[in-house]
Amino acid sequence: MNSEMRTSQGSIVLTRRRKRLFVVTAAAAAVLVVLVGLAAVYLLVRHTEAVKNWLVLLLEIGMAAFVMGIGLSLAAVVWFVVTDRRIAPLTRRFVQSVLLVVLPLATVAGRMLGRSRDEVQGSFIAVNNAVAERTGPKLQRADVLVLLPRCLQWADCVHKVTQDVGQCRRCGECAMASILEVTESLDVSVRVSTGGTQARRFVKQIRPRAIVAVACERELAEGIRDVAKIPVIGVVNERPEGPCYNTDVNVASLKIALQRVLDHEEGLDHVLV
Repeated sequence: MNSEMRTSQGSIVLTRRRKRLFVVTAAAAAVLVVLVGLAAVYLLVRHTEAVKNWLVLLLEIGMAAFVMGIGLSLAAVVWFVVTDRRIAPLTRRFVQSVLLVVLPLATVAGRMLGRSRDEVQGSFIAVNNAVAERTGPKLQRADVLVLLPRCLQWADCVHKVTQDVGQCRRCGECAMASILEVTESLDVSVRVSTGGTQARRFVKQIRPRAIVAVACERELAEGIRDVAKIPVIGVVNERPEGPCYNTDVNVASLKIALQRVLDHEEGLDHVLV
């Protein structure tokens, strides 16, 4: 059994648990909103007789729409993942929009349940991957852009790759050499970004139909929000020396993610994110 297969099989349970965490925290957030809404309705009914009819109705409609949106989106995610169905781009954007709205509330609910922001955001990314990977038809190599953070490069390296990845001397001090071997073998575009502004500029220049991005949980969540029209597959980086400094990534997981995007043979349930 090769290392990629071990990575794939060993990450199945972990990824499923991460998806489950976001579903649970999103549901908890919906319940929390309903409870707060019911408390507001109670106070209005008790203390504002003159306006209670129309205001209470608006609150009830708003709560019902919010809960239905969350419920339908989470149900759609579970359905698409379980059945391996393809997702129309408009459906993906609707589901993703609801999930992005829920994310801050799910983060609050997660903290109440003893989960960190990174854990909840990581779970959101796993759910987003499951939806994004099943969007649209099979992609060609020219359709895919790999976005990498600058902090993946060895901090003391003098050959900066932020403007041209060809500057990499492949010395082996960081994961950049292994990443470039993968992207070259799959013939996909790769860019190293110094931040969100430069990443958006790369997207405008290349106009990909899908993005595979490596970053921390927060940056990935923000990136998914920034380019909502394009499916983004997120691979969370590793931070052995802390955030934004000499970070690393599981290159086998990145390769599997790219293969899934290009081939659409299996879902990203097998990718460690």
